[in-house]
Amino acid sequence: MRINIFLSLVLLSFQSFASDQFNIMTDFSSVSFATIKKQFVVEPATISGLTGSLDDNGKFAITVPVINVETGIGIRNDRLNSLFFNSGLNPTVHITGQFELAALAQDITKLTVPADVSFYGNKKTFNFPVIITKTKNTITVSSYAPVIVRASDFGIPTENLTKLAATVGGLALSDIIPLNINLVFKK
Repeated sequence: MRINIFLSLVLLSFQSFASDQFNIMTDFSSVSFATIKKQFVVEPATISGLTGSLDDNGKFAITVPVINVETGIGIRNDRLNSLFFNSGLNPTVHITGQFELAALAQDITKLTVPADVSFYGNKKTFNFPVIITKTKNTITVSSYAPVIVRASDFGIPTENLTKLAATVGGLALSDIIPLNINLVFKK
């Protein structure tokens, strides 16, 4: 009898702990960026299918599957994946960090959140300027300004960009992108 009561308490404690975690709502979360060619042509892209979690202490871990890049043009998606990202060997971007979730004094807060971003075998810390909206069961984190990311931040070989440029007639492609995030977490 005591063992049953003990096991019941352990299970209830585990359920209580598990409910303190917010999980990313995949259908409502994305990373977006724009590529630039010929210095003037901007081509938007979005990556969906994100997974991850955020706990009540503000610790988060997010996985971004680059294979899900969507530019609106199938061949461009394929070329980004095979020639630039080399997604067969580097299928995901991992983002981790922590901020003081409990310290958010208002339901809507403007904040800069540092996060470690790992891709292509390299890691770099970026400061994401975001607006965080918090309700009882949902937390939304959205960029209010883009983060500037360079291919060299992750050691992506310049040859990858050269190969990609060759597919569009050798047009100059920038190795710098503006990046925004939109994350929705639900308890």
